[in-house]
Amino acid sequence: MDYQKLNDIIISMRRDLHKIPEVGTELPQTKNYVINKLKELGLSYRESSIDSGLICDIGNNDNKNIVAIRADMDALPIEEETGFDYASKNGNMHACGHDAHTACLLGAAYYLSENKSRIKGTVRLVFQAAEELAVGAHNMLNSGLLDGVDAIVGTHIGTLAANVPSGEFVLKEGALMASNDRIFIKVIGKGSHGAYPHLSVDPILTASEIIQAIYNIKSREILATDPVIISICMVHAGSQYNIIPSEVNIEGTFRTFSEDTRVFITERIKEVANSIASANRAEAEVIIKRRGAPVINNADIYKELDEVCSSLNFKKASHYELSMAGEDFADYLDKINGAFILFSTATEKNIAHHNSKFEIDESKLYQPSVLMSEWAIKHLELKS
Repeated sequence: MDYQKLNDIIISMRRDLHKIPEVGTELPQTKNYVINKLKELGLSYRESSIDSGLICDIGNNDNKNIVAIRADMDALPIEEETGFDYASKNGNMHACGHDAHTACLLGAAYYLSENKSRIKGTVRLVFQAAEELAVGAHNMLNSGLLDGVDAIVGTHIGTLAANVPSGEFVLKEGALMASNDRIFIKVIGKGSHGAYPHLSVDPILTASEIIQAIYNIKSREILATDPVIISICMVHAGSQYNIIPSEVNIEGTFRTFSEDTRVFITERIKEVANSIASANRAEAEVIIKRRGAPVINNADIYKELDEVCSSLNFKKASHYELSMAGEDFADYLDKINGAFILFSTATEKNIAHHNSKFEIDESKLYQPSVLMSEWAIKHLELKS
């Protein structure tokens, strides 16, 4: 298939999807768009009974040799400020590139349909909901739609690959992206007038001490060479300038590549919050919600991808720093051999993900489609 034609098709689909961003587990417009495109190609599909996820098989559907290619479809609750003529106007935004992921997987459907005679087995296209909630991959696994899959790959576009030029792939064995755990802390004190702080148990003072102590876990209790991020991103309290409130709600996240470090941070946050609250005559309710494990790529699948990328003469990044972003693709890797790929689509503005002005370089979107498709064909050949 002509690469430029494929790229034009992907760009058109990506912009269509960009106009209709939906969040969470139920994505009716996005799902219908994908289904209509699959129907245009004469392809059948199966829907998840849990959420808006669906799959499409291409190849010998009677063959038990199955590999999967995955894309996530959900967006974020962000008001778009790009000014593009295809910008969303419904209060949501594809500010993480999932519109491109979905379009690239549909692009793979076009590519694989034209190369069906080369497929010695089944390539399962996996369209997943709710990656941003870190439940979509879990739902797909529980739906049974990935039963029998021997290997799985996926790609994330954008600027996650820091300082990697646009149009280059990050292919890596082992750790690629960090775990993703969520912190909830409610500090319960006693409210009073701001002019009489001695009558209060000040939860704001207590919360500020807890936040500082949590940050000190990274700087003073963990080996400096162990990649760890702890970020408090939400603090909610109070209703008026002269009222000391009765409680403060704190939320944040921490990321690491080590399960031992993950457990250590979880326990230390609980200890720190409870101890400081007690010292200030307050109480702390702490919940650590485990969301996604680190993304750890299988060595054999990585080697296959690397060889295919070289054979296609696609560019590979010469240097890459581990990403502290999380990805629920890790849930697949816990059950199925596979690998996750990063593909830089950074523009000159180099705008970060989850930003209202996020944009991508669309000039080489065909490359993830072709790389993952050719990997699937190669893997099935090796297994046949």
